[in-house]
Amino acid sequence: MPGPSRLRRLLDWIFDLDLRIAMAALLAMMMVVVADVFMRYVFNAPIRGSFDLVGMCLVVMVAFGLPRVIADRLELAIELIDMLVPPPVVRVLSMVAGILSTLVLLFILWAMIKPTVSAYNYGDRSLELNLPVWIIWALALAGMASAALAALAAALTRRTPAAPPPGAKEAGLE
Repeated sequence: MPGPSRLRRLLDWIFDLDLRIAMAALLAMMMVVVADVFMRYVFNAPIRGSFDLVGMCLVVMVAFGLPRVIADRLELAIELIDMLVPPPVVRVLSMVAGILSTLVLLFILWAMIKPTVSAYNYGDRSLELNLPVWIIWALALAGMASAALAALAAALTRRTPAAPPPGAKEAGLE
């Protein structure tokens, strides 16, 4: 079995790959929207299938962007209890929250299996491009599985939350 640091490096590599996929999907989505608007207003010829492409890229961006955010503990958090209880209690609460997040993501993953199988069995196709819908469901499943893995890794590691952004103290956002 690989050591904890090797395992952590492997997970970081997986979550970085997920993030790169999410960034590529975001870039593709932005390019399609800009090109579609340009073609529509300049040549009165919108890009066929832009609605399908943007929707598919949005699914990929969200599903594959989530693991890196969760692994780095960059989710939005309201830290009301953190100032009232000692640090060991905060760590326990953080671990409980990570385990609950893992369970919720696993439930979402489980709930996505049936629509994926149905889309495959019935041969569902996208409206404009006539692409198989099950492929998008499968990509979303992969992203959610990675997000659940990230939540579990975050719950089981003792990593402090990210430092507040520059200027947060002056703005009262610390």
